[in-house]
Amino acid sequence: MRLQTLREARWIFAVLLVITAGLSLLAWWLGFFGLALILFTVYFFRDPRREIPGDAGIVVSAADGVVADIAEVEESECTKTRMKRVGVFLSVFNVHVNRAPVAGKVSYSQEHTGRFLDARNPEATRLNA
Repeated sequence: MRLQTLREARWIFAVLLVITAGLSLLAWWLGFFGLALILFTVYFFRDPRREIPGDAGIVVSAADGVVADIAEVEESECTKTRMKRVGVFLSVFNVHVNRAPVAGKVSYSQEHTGRFLDARNPEATRLNA
């Protein structure tokens, strides 16, 4: 397991430790609930190594999960052309690390503020941050 993702979640772990300590002060057995939350958070932020096939022509999935949709969309910011978009739904039990599915270089990046709709909502891809 790579530790980078767990390191990035350090503030979540700090909050969970405070909650666990508070619960333990109320009743010793409530500390087990906090410990369970910490263990689930470690599981959620896991980042296992993946074996990548050596063939340069292979495209691998960027994320674990289930392909929710494949759509042709008009990309209007960078390439300004029609492209295929593959939407992958991640449940809380999937690894929440996205990887690059093909070799390449990031040539454009733009932050967009948005909403926080449930990922199963069809509008989430367009409206979420």
